[in-house]
Amino acid sequence: MGALTWSWIGRRVELEVMEKSLKHLELTRSVAKACLELFQSLARCDAEGVRRSNTRVHEVEGRADEIKREVIKELGKGYIHPVTREELIRLALAVDDIAAFLKGASRRASLIEPREIEDEVRNYALRMAEKVLKAVELLEESVKALNKDLKKALELADAVERIEEEVDDIRIEALGEVLRFCNKSTPSACIVAKEIIDSLENATDRCEDTADVIRSIAVMR
Repeated sequence: MGALTWSWIGRRVELEVMEKSLKHLELTRSVAKACLELFQSLARCDAEGVRRSNTRVHEVEGRADEIKREVIKELGKGYIHPVTREELIRLALAVDDIAAFLKGASRRASLIEPREIEDEVRNYALRMAEKVLKAVELLEESVKALNKDLKKALELADAVERIEEEVDDIRIEALGEVLRFCNKSTPSACIVAKEIIDSLENATDRCEDTADVIRSIAVMR
């Protein structure tokens, strides 16, 4: 097979993988949206709403996981340059981690009756879930811009990093509230509250990791 033909096949496969990567991000955005709806229900002490949204999070995360496997399988064929392939694998795994941590936060929130967690902690979780959704939306737009406007892709990635820094600040405040809550709550409620905050913060960290991968891909183009 000639070098030109090989290059053409590699480019075609790369475009197909990028399309699947976008689909992966779209589904992850749906996970983040369902997770936000869950924490809105939690803030209202709507236990049934929490359960419904948790089911939705798990359903969509499962579909996103299927797309991730398709991306990895496609990249395993070896038609793409090894460096590009590595970056696209990193992108798929980083996005997968976002959805996984959101699923974890949702699962933990569904383990306990909303009123067992005090208002302030529930509201901090809601603020963090809002930030995660915004970060995922920016990541989706950034990936779309990779084939059109690299400067815009980088600017959007930078915006995700700023959101991650904001969430770090919110987390510190939230943990202070969680510690006060733990002094007067049951051990189970204390543990769940702490793990919800940590899972949401971890999801935002993975958003920043994804932004770093997007920057790396942009620089290679």
